[in-house]
Amino acid sequence: MASDLNYAPVGAANPTALAPLRIWIVGKLELLQPLLPYGAQIQALDSIEALYRELVIVPCDIVVIDTTWVRAGMVETVEHLRRRDDLGVVLLVDPNTPQLIADGLWAGADACLPHRPEPEFLAAKLYSLRRRLPGEAAQLMVVGGADSAPCWALESDSWDLRGPNAQVLALTEAERAFLTLLFSSQGETVARERLIAALTDQPWSFDPHRIEVLVHRLRNRVQSATGCTLPIRAVRGAGYRLTV
Repeated sequence: MASDLNYAPVGAANPTALAPLRIWIVGKLELLQPLLPYGAQIQALDSIEALYRELVIVPCDIVVIDTTWVRAGMVETVEHLRRRDDLGVVLLVDPNTPQLIADGLWAGADACLPHRPEPEFLAAKLYSLRRRLPGEAAQLMVVGGADSAPCWALESDSWDLRGPNAQVLALTEAERAFLTLLFSSQGETVARERLIAALTDQPWSFDPHRIEVLVHRLRNRVQSATGCTLPIRAVRGAGYRLTV
């Protein structure tokens, strides 16, 4: 089960160094708590399977894997995650296991760190890693200004959602497909069947409840990022409608 922490930075030497970087750990959340004063958004997951499920719906920027928590299949996991160019992979390892460190690096991990590194060292390492990530996926960006229209809109070829307060949220592939269809049918109810067809090329094997999960998480992400409620209305027995 995932748990989120998103605290305002207080008392750090550089309180925005990692803002608004999304860093997920497969392991204990407390291992990443030293990053909170640097503005990072952190989340903990209890298994690799949970990580994969989350990545389907919500993007992150860096995955940290505690190898004392996840040992079996570690190499295969790193190799799988490294297929994504926009995702950093960091392993927390026992310094006395050189073969494990070598295996992780050969598999494609960006770094292998001790389980409890000094907070400033950990923050600096992740800051350095952040600079190589293309696009800094899932980060919140403030855009526009006085000329920005006070409404909801899709931008950057529908990969970004801009809210009424001119803040922009990068969307996942599933969120983009879902919102593109709703925006193109403003004021109309979009049937579940059309939404499912936009989300998968195998609609016969798609679990309809996944749409409810997507909407729930999208609403939460938008509320957290923009402070505004995304105007999506569920129409019982029919589908969803965008009311902007």
